Amino acid sequence: MGNAEVRLSLPPGQDADAAELAARIRQLGQPSMRERGVDGARVYLEERSAAGSAGPDVDHLHDITVDVPGRAGVPVRIYRARQRPQAEADAGLPVVVYFHGGGWVIGSVAASDSFCRRLVHAADCVLVSVDYPLAPEHPYPHAVDSAVAAIAWSAAHASEWGGDPARLVVLGDSAGGNIATVAVRRLLHRGGPPVARQILAYPVTAGEQHRAGGHFGDDWPLTDDDLNWFFDHYVPDPALRQDPDVAPLHADVQDLPPTTLLLAGCDPLVAEGLTYADRLWQAGVRVDLHLYAGQIHGFLTLDPAALPRAEEALGLVANAIRNT
Repeated sequence: MGNAEVRLSLPPGQDADAAELAARIRQLGQPSMRERGVDGARVYLEERSAAGSAGPDVDHLHDITVDVPGRAGVPVRIYRARQRPQAEADAGLPVVVYFHGGGWVIGSVAASDSFCRRLVHAADCVLVSVDYPLAPEHPYPHAVDSAVAAIAWSAAHASEWGGDPARLVVLGDSAGGNIATVAVRRLLHRGGPPVARQILAYPVTAGEQHRAGGHFGDDWPLTDDDLNWFFDHYVPDPALRQDPDVAPLHADVQDLPPTTLLLAGCDPLVAEGLTYADRLWQAGVRVDLHLYAGQIHGFLTLDPAALPRAEEALGLVANAIRNT
């Protein structure tokens, strides 16, 4: 792409399935996460996740705790979709380290379980889902420190689960996408382990509190006020919000691995996502950019029964993993 500038005109409306889902949510009259408060938002998310689809069975599921230097250990859940025939045993599977979304404040391995089960089946991989510490109890940089340790551990132990450390993929959505790309850059600068690909879905890449998201109004699943609330918990000191480990738009992105980037057009994070793609391109990083112009924030991990295009996006992610 060289020094070309990314220019994009976004359509004003949602896809029909996204519009229908957003309308149903509004009709329920549910309070926002920030209106519920930290504890209430966490309980609501866990209950909503438990009430949804359980996802397919997996051959292997194991919960352990990974040591984090100078901090409490981080719990991880390891998935493998199927028992591999002996004829396939010598070919190591891709190893995916996953960081869930939730504004650094909510979310968990348990709440992400259904998505992880669907993805591990679609991609035929080993998947390590990371239960990184949440703010405000554990503000920046706790989550990033835990992410770096979890990725390094996953590479070192990949073969124990049938994985190939040379096919190491780091995946994150929303705040998890922020943690993922920051951790990948930290590992690059400290000498590894090398990451073969990063996959980022609508990541937070800017530290500014006020974005162009006001264009979308307050009826969308994620608003500027929500973003401000999450940032206030994760990075209480505004002076730190331009740090490259908070706002990767301000980081040296040269030599980052090939990047698959999924963005939602009806999302206040879309502009910074496009700018991040441009930064990567101009630094010589290979970027596969997929803009779902009529979709809403969070669409990748939603139940396909509620949002059919989530299945299409999951297939795209799975294909990127298999081809790593």
